[in-house]
Amino acid sequence: MPVAVLTPEPRSELQRERDHAVDMIKGLACLLMILAHVPFPNHTWLSIATQGSVLFFASTGMNLWHITDRHRGDEARIAANGLFLFFAGFANNYVQGTLWQSDVFQSAGLAMLAMLGLRWLLPRWWTWLFPLPYFIHYLNQHVYYWKISAGGVSSFFLTPGLFPLLPWLSFYLLGAHLKRYPSAGMRRAVWVGALAICGLLIARDGFHFDKYWMSGDYWLLGLAYAALLLDVFRLWLAHRPRGAAPWKEVRYWGANSLVFYILHSLVLRFLEIWITSGAGLFLAAVACTALLLRAGLWLQAWAQRRSPWPVLAEAAGLSAAVLLAEATVFHGYYLRTFASFALTLSFIAAYPAFKNLSARLPRRQCDT
Repeated sequence: MPVAVLTPEPRSELQRERDHAVDMIKGLACLLMILAHVPFPNHTWLSIATQGSVLFFASTGMNLWHITDRHRGDEARIAANGLFLFFAGFANNYVQGTLWQSDVFQSAGLAMLAMLGLRWLLPRWWTWLFPLPYFIHYLNQHVYYWKISAGGVSSFFLTPGLFPLLPWLSFYLLGAHLKRYPSAGMRRAVWVGALAICGLLIARDGFHFDKYWMSGDYWLLGLAYAALLLDVFRLWLAHRPRGAAPWKEVRYWGANSLVFYILHSLVLRFLEIWITSGAGLFLAAVACTALLLRAGLWLQAWAQRRSPWPVLAEAAGLSAAVLLAEATVFHGYYLRTFASFALTLSFIAAYPAFKNLSARLPRRQCDT
């Protein structure tokens, strides 16, 4: 077996640059996310678009590995940012009406903390554990029945729920694994093996593609999809002329996918007043979110240039004012709905401000 498959490759200047293949994956995830959230009556096959969540989480794992590899000793800062994502995620939960279920931000925050813990406990082997979260989930679903209904604190950790830590941590760990062992052989071993096992599973039990309960075929196809796309984009970008900008806009969405995610909900909620479903809503949502993304990034750039404490105080004050107004003044559905998005817009400014603050934490001294 090639040494590169078993041993992490040493850091290089190329590895420290932005990974455009990962940005492409996240950009595609943005498209699939909107497709999954647009109603398409009588098109149940479009449930495949829910794999956009898999791509988001796997690419987040890739980025986290890249950050820890490039900035060694920054575990305290990463943990602080993970905690911020977890608690700030309640704002998005409030807007979406899903309080006490782990949303995307809270899932990412918990996964960051879990990955740091695994990396500390098993520094040589932690990414090889990517199947383990699903196996624990499988035991819950089919053997021990620790959790059988949605809701409650347990929905942050076990299915059923939106994006509980188990089994979704599998995809974060997979992303870190594919970045830690970046050989083509490793990527192909993952997607070929996952597709082969998935084929055997479908032949035995039939096709049960279920995201909410995380069926075996959904998980295996997710593993294959993330690894295969990274393989495809690696090959494609390697054969592009130097300096070319293939799918530049999609890569731009991927590089700013967190802001894109926040804004797409606002855009869809607004457009659905006039367009209730179908391809028209999808295309309009993509175009409008892409345009609004520029404004969101301007807001982030403004927040990054300012002292973090005033930005955090202003974001908290705006959020408190909106909640107070909703409790006492705003009573109409649309007024309450769109006012609620002030909480997530506050998050857009607050997160970079908090990262500026967490960057002041002391770094752990370590060998390079």
